[in-house]
Amino acid sequence: MDRTMSMEAAPRKLTVAMIVRDAADVLAATLDSIQGIADQIVVVDTGSQDNTLALAEARGVTAIAHPWQDSFSEARNFALSKATGDWILWLDAGETLSAADAPKLRKFVDAEADPTCAYVMIVKVPQVAGGIGSEQIGKIRLLPNNGEIRFEGRVRETPIASLAECEMQLDALPFPIFRSQRDHDPQRKSRKAVRDVQLVNLEIHEVGPSARLMVCMAEAMQALGDHANALTFYQQAQQLAEPNSTESLEAYYGILTAFDEQEDGLEKQIQACLAALEYYPLDAQLLCAMGGYLQSQGHLELAIRSFETAYKYGQINPETWHIADIDQIAVSCYALATQLAGQPERAEEILTEALAEHPGSIRLRRQIIDMHVKYARRNEAMTHVQQLPESFPNREAYRSAVRGAAAAAQKNWVAARPYLETAYRNGCRETLCMRWLSITLLALGMQNEAVELLNEWRSIDGASLEPQQLLASIEQANVNMTLPGDSRTIRVDTSPEAARKARVADAARQRDSSQLL
Repeated sequence: MDRTMSMEAAPRKLTVAMIVRDAADVLAATLDSIQGIADQIVVVDTGSQDNTLALAEARGVTAIAHPWQDSFSEARNFALSKATGDWILWLDAGETLSAADAPKLRKFVDAEADPTCAYVMIVKVPQVAGGIGSEQIGKIRLLPNNGEIRFEGRVRETPIASLAECEMQLDALPFPIFRSQRDHDPQRKSRKAVRDVQLVNLEIHEVGPSARLMVCMAEAMQALGDHANALTFYQQAQQLAEPNSTESLEAYYGILTAFDEQEDGLEKQIQACLAALEYYPLDAQLLCAMGGYLQSQGHLELAIRSFETAYKYGQINPETWHIADIDQIAVSCYALATQLAGQPERAEEILTEALAEHPGSIRLRRQIIDMHVKYARRNEAMTHVQQLPESFPNREAYRSAVRGAAAAAQKNWVAARPYLETAYRNGCRETLCMRWLSITLLALGMQNEAVELLNEWRSIDGASLEPQQLLASIEQANVNMTLPGDSRTIRVDTSPEAARKARVADAARQRDSSQLL
């Protein structure tokens, strides 16, 4: 009987397949997320030194110790040989499906999955500390078990060649896979990079260099902190890649990142980005990068055009790692550049329109609150605070911070301080709170407290220039502070007499602070 017909007639079975190593800390979460939807779970352990294999066996899955052959495709193909389901879902240790999506995926397999298709699922990595957003990529994760599909490649393995031989199509599924924070662990990344270098060298020796292998080698060099060699490998990848290919785009992304480590890198980044945009003129990440480079050089009008194009027309290639909310980042940058260009009303219009399209965006909501605060529009700011979701962390503390920040923007330092300090004591470490509390403390002559706060802010957000700039300003007897994203200057008198007067006024207001709060 034709296998396709039998799969359609009989109840379908789903195998979840995994290859693992030293994953005892995250394996349980993965198994918990799919235990209720899988007919079979195959866990192939390639040499764990911890209790990964014992943990898997204790959960009643098909757990198999398999010697590592320096090849991910070999390990995956071995796992394929042990799968008995009609469909195979591939997961890595630490990856999970949400409780809402897992049964939906099972329902799709039972009723809708097409045996002539393989399915791409979005894999999401949580945001790294100091990053601008979480990242994601589309990967082939749901495959029919037709006995003909095989993976190729020692590293960055793929079934694409065998799918083409089977004349199978690719389709996308709306069920994301979530990775754990361990993806950002420096030691784990270094070990992975050393392993990948070895695998790439083995494969190059066997089949010669390719864009895929050069990108993999470059990423390993980046993880190991060898930015010079990373740049070299990215450039080689770009030369080997087919024009307009995914590998070529990955190489351009990498080149731009590698230039970050060079003193004269900005000009080189602009030239590389221009070259990339010739092939990928609507790539949202390239357009945002170009906008950032132009803004750094003071070309605000050109930056605005680049950010606007990214927001309105930008596209992403799902086969490359990309920022999950790149459209929201684009409009955020578009509004900020417009504000810096002296058009605050237009910037507010941009954010308002974007929030109508993305009402749940915390990023955009925060930004418009910041804008209202900077221009002392307390009521408007508080209206947007009310629209933050209940799940927003330290929501009440943030509300207090906004009240205090709005008072500080009007130079009402004594009124601002209790609101901001209450927010801070209750755990609010939002940029808005740290910024305005720092400025308020400086205005009240409390330099030691301000320095302590600014150092904490700098440790929390090492990528932000604001705390460094404010720390530098404290060295002056009279501090001129230009508010971030604003053209106004607040002159803060930090002389002893000014500090004494501020303390007297502050003491007089403390009697009423409980009513303020």
